[in-house]
Amino acid sequence: MKKSLKTMTVALTVLLTGSLAGQAFAQSEFTDLAGVKEKEQILVLQQRGIVDGVNEGIFAPQSQLTTAEGIALIVNALRDKFGLETVKLAGPHSYFPNVADGEWYSYAFSVARYKELGLPQDIDPRQPLNKEQFIYYLQQGIEATGDYPMIKIFINVADEASLTTAYQGAIQRSLITKISALDADGLFHPQAPVTRAEAAGYIFNAVRYVESVNPIKPQPDQGQDVYVADQELTAAEAVSRIAAGLQLKADDASAKASSLFEKVKDDAWYASAFVAAHETGVDLPGDIDPSQTLTKEEYTIYLQQALEKSIQYPLINIVPTAISDEAELTPGYQGAVQRSLKFGITKLDADGKFHPHKKITQEEAAAMLDKAVAFAAEHPGPAEVK
Repeated sequence: MKKSLKTMTVALTVLLTGSLAGQAFAQSEFTDLAGVKEKEQILVLQQRGIVDGVNEGIFAPQSQLTTAEGIALIVNALRDKFGLETVKLAGPHSYFPNVADGEWYSYAFSVARYKELGLPQDIDPRQPLNKEQFIYYLQQGIEATGDYPMIKIFINVADEASLTTAYQGAIQRSLITKISALDADGLFHPQAPVTRAEAAGYIFNAVRYVESVNPIKPQPDQGQDVYVADQELTAAEAVSRIAAGLQLKADDASAKASSLFEKVKDDAWYASAFVAAHETGVDLPGDIDPSQTLTKEEYTIYLQQALEKSIQYPLINIVPTAISDEAELTPGYQGAVQRSLKFGITKLDADGKFHPHKKITQEEAAAMLDKAVAFAAEHPGPAEVK
């Protein structure tokens, strides 16, 4: 017997509300949802405390979603899966110059930065989000909660040429998992503005997905990895963030960190990241001290090796960039540093210096990792840098 839409919606409501089933709404229901196809999903999300109105009883379903609203919505929906209970985050302004500290949305941007949702550094919270941007950030958020099984299929998108290249993989995964959908003509409409109602529908699908599908492997616990922009980066923080950002995975589930690194305990919060980096081919020294802070050249070589190994990038002959303080570089690091400069992962200062032995800050390392992740998205396999 074919189930009615109402019956299916009730079933989803039970799934999503969990222990909240039977409780009264914390606030009055929205009164402006007549004729809105996402009405039931919006009301469920309201009951969960995931969405709120613009005024008492007013949701404004057809209003365009701002970037501030979109990022806050994603973080609010997934925060229970992010493992943020013991995390203290720096304000977002130190990394996102257009995002002020102390605003209602500031914490969401700090979380999005910490969980590597792929927000550009110049993101503007006041600007509206289009569909491909919102789906990309949402999909990144879902994948920050765990490594989920994925059917290897390709969904034809009629307006694929309109998609931003770096977003294509995430959008494909979003379509496969039914977080988003094409229209009747097979179009995605990547540049179309997202309304608050549409965004709520996507969020409903995302929450249903993470609460009903068990990840193959949860993301590593980041409970002790605290982002503070101006603090120097430790090896533990560096390897953990590189492994998470570039999605490094260990093929041998039985591998022990302590058997590879004499100063890494198997129960350390960063242990699995060290194993994944080692198995990917990152040349971490066996006596590496997770608590030691890293120099710029050390971080650069670990990040560059992880990037090249994770996408199986071939070593290439390049015209070396003139580095004013090249004599200070560790000889074995020179090639990786040159390729990092060529790929745009790092850069020289105004005097052409690299400052290889300067301790790298968390903010500087985060900017480099963001560029590496973007490079990996644009070069999913062996290719030639022009």
